[in-house]
This record gives sequence, structure tokens and C-alpha cells, in this order.
Amino acid sequence: MTDQEDTHLDEDQLLQAVVDERDLPASVQDHLAACPLCRGEKERFEQSLARFGHVAERFTPAPGRRVKLPFSESTRRPSSWYWIWRGALAAGVAVAAVMILVYGSITVKTTRETTLASLTQEMWADDRLMTEISELSENALPVFCLDISGESDPGLNEEFIDFVVPSIEGEVVSRNRGGVSC
Repeated sequence: MTDQEDTHLDEDQLLQAVVDERDLPASVQDHLAACPLCRGEKERFEQSLARFGHVAERFTPAPGRRVKLPFSESTRRPSSWYWIWRGALAAGVAVAAVMILVYGSITVKTTRETTLASLTQEMWADDRLMTEISELSENALPVFCLDISGESDPGLNEEFIDFVVPSIEGEVVSRNRGGVSC
């Protein structure tokens, strides 16, 4: 005897044998045909299912007449109106879908152009800011203060200031009548 003959069918294989014995592997079919114990288990399972079916039939009410729900005139629609409304609804959905697609593509195109324009404006604003920073780093005074300080006149430089106000280091600036320096 082999191990195949010593092992009997498990519950899943018995269930599959009841449903369709041809789906089982050939070795399992041979074992079922040769083993009286497994064949008896299969027949008991089939009888158990048959009893269960009879009990279900006994407790199930017989279909006497069809169940009809009350139907009022206000809820009844002629079939022609049904198809008209259905067609109108389908047409409306199609028109809405086309409008969404067209509007969406225009919006996407406009958004791209707007984004590009705003980026360009930001770049120009950044350039103006950098120019202003450069000007302020050369001279931080506002224009109206430059006139007061004398910084706005290009003719005013160190030589001109030395000419107007000479330095007193080692030189005599003025003399009194008596010849004494101040």
C-alpha cells in the first residue's frame, strides 16, 4: 500500500467531489472509486445536503400571486416622455462636458500666459530694485539732501574744497597789521 491509499479525502476534496467529481485530480478520483470509506462520506454529505434542501422547500412559502405595489397616476409616466427626458439629459450632459473642456483649455492657456507675464514683471521689478540698491550704495542721501550737502554738484571735489578752505598745516593763513600770524 502507498501513502495515497492510506490518506483519505479531506473536507474540501469531498465538497469538490459532490459538486463535480471530474474537477478532482486523477489520483484523487481513483482513490474515491477504490475507497469505500471516502465514498460513504461523500454519500452522507450528499444526503445531508438533500435533507437541507427539503427542509428549505418545506418552510419556504409557495409563490401564490405576484406582489404589486400601489401605483398612483402622478408617478406614472408615459414611456415616450421617459425617452424624451432621457435624451434631453444625455444631450445636456454632453453639452456640459464640451463646455468644461473648452473653458478648461482656455483657462489653462490663459493661466500659462498670465504666469509668464507675472514672471516677466517680477524680473523687471527685481532689476529696478537692484538698480536702486546700486544707486543707494554709491550715495545713500536722497536727491534733495544732496543739494544741501553739495554732493550733487560734480564740480565740487577735494581740490575745490582745499581752494576755498585751505589747510593750515605749516602755512600761514593771514597776518595782522603788526605782522603776527593768527
